Amino acid sequence: MNKIFLPFLVMIAVTSCHNAEVDTLKKENALLSQQIADLHQGKTPAKTKYILKLHLKQSHFSLSIKKHLKDYANSIDFEIPVDKEYFDSVKEGEKIVDKFRFGSLVLSGSFGDWEMTVKEKVIR
Repeated sequence: MNKIFLPFLVMIAVTSCHNAEVDTLKKENALLSQQIADLHQGKTPAKTKYILKLHLKQSHFSLSIKKHLKDYANSIDFEIPVDKEYFDSVKEGEKIVDKFRFGSLVLSGSFGDWEMTVKEKVIR
């Protein structure tokens, strides 16, 4: 008699776990369908992040190859979140900062500047 009940109990356990998983997948599917419908209507999700990938480098006005190599090696790329208005106001490749380094000119006689450009615009 126990041999008959054991497969029956196993079948009930397997089907009950499967139903919970199916319910979870149905909920996720409904949520994703709603997000797709909102995007088609032009609504932006509340968690949308506008990110600028920036390239920062220092450049020197010099004939020294060593200074140019150092400037190239010290350049960095980084990401920063911004608001939608600023995100829309800049374009890829646009210089955000182009500042002459007056202190370096006075103290060490070095002609150089900082350049920050928009490398890429990303929406997440």
